[in-house]
Amino acid sequence: MYVKSVTVKNFRNLKNQTVFLGKGLNLFRGLNAQGKTNFLEAVALCALGKSPRCDRDKELINWESEFASVKTDFVSYYGDGKVEIKLTRTEKKRVAVNGLPILKIGELLGKINVVYFSPDEIAVIRQGPDARRRFMDIDLCQTDKNYFYTLGRYNRILFQRNNLLKSGGDSLKQMLSIWDGQLADEGAKIFFKRQDFLAKLSPVASKIHEEITDGKEKLLLEFQSELNGKDKNEVKENFLKKLSDGFEKEARLCYTTTGPHRDDIKFSVNGVDIRKFGSQGQQRTAALSLKLAEVNLIAKLSDDPPILLLDDVFGELDGKRRNRLLNYAKGIQTIVTSAEPDIEEIQGEAKVFCVANGKITANN
Repeated sequence: MYVKSVTVKNFRNLKNQTVFLGKGLNLFRGLNAQGKTNFLEAVALCALGKSPRCDRDKELINWESEFASVKTDFVSYYGDGKVEIKLTRTEKKRVAVNGLPILKIGELLGKINVVYFSPDEIAVIRQGPDARRRFMDIDLCQTDKNYFYTLGRYNRILFQRNNLLKSGGDSLKQMLSIWDGQLADEGAKIFFKRQDFLAKLSPVASKIHEEITDGKEKLLLEFQSELNGKDKNEVKENFLKKLSDGFEKEARLCYTTTGPHRDDIKFSVNGVDIRKFGSQGQQRTAALSLKLAEVNLIAKLSDDPPILLLDDVFGELDGKRRNRLLNYAKGIQTIVTSAEPDIEEIQGEAKVFCVANGKITANN
């Protein structure tokens, strides 16, 4: 899988232009705040249907304009394709795949698969559980459309249940039971999907981490959930019991205190939980191993290697880790941004672009 070209109009600070990419390594160089990250964001938007940096589509529109658009021409295992997204300040975003409008973002997912790696993604180890849930959800949504729809249903039901808890009332427990069965049903599906995903990802990440650290460190990923069970019915019953047992507490707090929306991932290196006790170097290495494992797993699950988007991560990694990252990136399209003036590791192998004031110019 690779992107042939990206056409942007009024997208953040980027000038209206078409950028033609190479199949392998693409290096975008320039000073900070020139538009390098905005270009990666445009590519990710066409893959995920949303920005990896913000939740509001209107923030992506150049402040002097009323609309923005991004068009990506790509090649996948199934042939040539095109994704076009139009944003306005007054209407919902419009998405078309191969010229045909789609009604749901779920129809877009999987057309272009990406792995996005930025300094913020490196911090996923030390950030809160919501960042780690988001990491799982992005990968699962790209490789499993059913998961995307299940997650959407769960979040809608959870929203309704929390609103009911806030409203209170004498018949609260009886009214909650209407939502509890639905929440438990969707929650059980999410539990097994995430559990299976981590079971596949952990040994890959562990192997990569061992190579990066020359066998000195053993990385282990553990799925942490308040739910348990051997099959869907058992997990569902377990979930329903926790909801029932926690009624008094939830009625007092006015929100749902148990379920997949509280899942987490434990990262251990040589038996030490590095979320709390790991050094900055250990956390960075674990995050790098995680991202490289992500590339490997998505390639297996989708029969097509994803596109690797590296946003200014070289400053966070030493030379050894940089080389490891680039070795794993060989054979897949990689788009790298860097403000560093000297990055000899990749300049000779890459198609190089210069980014200045939103204008992207190919240097070779």
